[in-house]
Amino acid sequence: MITASDALRIISENIPRAPLVTISVDDALGCTLGEEIIASGNIPPFDNAAMDGYALRAEDVASVPTTLRLAGEIAAGHASSLTLFPHEAVSIMTGAPIPGGCTAVVQYEWTVRPDADHVTVLRNVPEGHNVRKQGADIADGSVALRKGTLVRPQEIGLLASLGRRYIAIHRKPRVAVLATGDELVEIDKRLLPGTIRNSNAHLLHALIRQAGCEVILSEIARDDPDELRRKVALCLQADMVVTTGGVSVGKYDLVCEAYEHNGISILFRKVKIKPGMPLVFGVRPPVVVFGLPGNPVSTMVTFLKFVRPALDLMTGRGTPGKKYQLHARLAETIVKSDGKRHYVRGVLVNDPDGLVVKPTGSQVSNVLTSMVKADCLIILEEEKSRFNAGEFVEIELMP
Repeated sequence: MITASDALRIISENIPRAPLVTISVDDALGCTLGEEIIASGNIPPFDNAAMDGYALRAEDVASVPTTLRLAGEIAAGHASSLTLFPHEAVSIMTGAPIPGGCTAVVQYEWTVRPDADHVTVLRNVPEGHNVRKQGADIADGSVALRKGTLVRPQEIGLLASLGRRYIAIHRKPRVAVLATGDELVEIDKRLLPGTIRNSNAHLLHALIRQAGCEVILSEIARDDPDELRRKVALCLQADMVVTTGGVSVGKYDLVCEAYEHNGISILFRKVKIKPGMPLVFGVRPPVVVFGLPGNPVSTMVTFLKFVRPALDLMTGRGTPGKKYQLHARLAETIVKSDGKRHYVRGVLVNDPDGLVVKPTGSQVSNVLTSMVKADCLIILEEEKSRFNAGEFVEIELMP
């Protein structure tokens, strides 16, 4: 049995990177950039007004109220050759280019119009007020987005503003999901005595899609050696295989044998964690294989802590999990005595003195409602056995 840290190290050493492909920026949501995006121009491309108002020289309104002569109007989307002279102003719209000589824009609300040809400014404005400078957001030639960036809606907007129609991304990995066990029935089938619905396959389907990957959902594999071997072989056409159930040491835990029959080298079989100790990881290059436990909480926890980091590596994102890690005070004492790292389902409360976390209740590994109630995992390291109320512990936000 190995530690969680050693398991993650072994996984990271054996994860291939997904190949690069070029796609439209509109299809890139949830993908990972495979190139540095270098700005080929300034954003904004010219000095422009941040608000509707009047372009003026700040020195002309050092003492207010001051009345200025209106010298024209500049609308957004139109170039202008206007140049301001002392004690002149120009009506200007948001996004319109700043005229020559202008050093500030005063918003309409700070002015009155005594007549059609003049504007009275009621408040003085500093130099640069409401002026968006050329290149203030992104300078020409600078790195706008780093390789390995997850493409979200905001990245798509930025790429569009840079004129990038096509980008290089890491191809979304294809992940085959195979649930095993004679006790399983599909979710729309009637339950017979001794059977349960195949919730894990659909849970994994959602988790994999949330990770920005494609899912190949296989039919249930029964506890039959030949059927398991055959269905595992079919799954090996994907980039990653994730099975659930059948990886413990019972009479009908036949998944590891099916792996080995198909040429998969098993690199570890157990990890010192709770829940999820019977966790299997293997490789048949270029495919990687995870055998997750069958209890639904164990399935989800081991996916989040081991499979999701592997997918992040495969898609070129590195290991971004640290950004989800915080510290909070325990609301109640937790005692453990098994020398394992525990992942306790928790709920965060924003107390006046800071973040407080408490367990969701029962931590039994088949109680999926404990995950539904949770917004974080409380991480209790292997070395300690007692974690007192009020003590700071590491937590990891649920994605």
